[in-house]
Amino acid sequence: MASEVQGYVVLTGFAEREGSQFVSHCRELGTSSCGDTVDEALESLGDAIGVHINALIETGELHRVLRERNIRIDLQPCHDELSVRVLPGKIFTTYQQLVPVAVPV
Repeated sequence: MASEVQGYVVLTGFAEREGSQFVSHCRELGTSSCGDTVDEALESLGDAIGVHINALIETGELHRVLRERNIRIDLQPCHDELSVRVLPGKIFTTYQQLVPVAVPV
């Protein structure tokens, strides 16, 4: 079997205070998490994104979901600067997730 080609997807994460915690959300996947601090909320979101992506890979749904949500797979990691408008009180970050480019037959 030939080795699987992999690429990167770039996803965004936002965090904001809700009561005594910070809630984080990835709009592209609809994945959310939370934490006691901004850093904890964003780290938990990164973990949740990884679990979500792995579940999509295991179920064979990854490429359908990426296509439907217009999420591009790049063969190289993204080093470009992103310009994003963020509402006051929200924290923004990006996540690069390694994914298979093509599902092996």
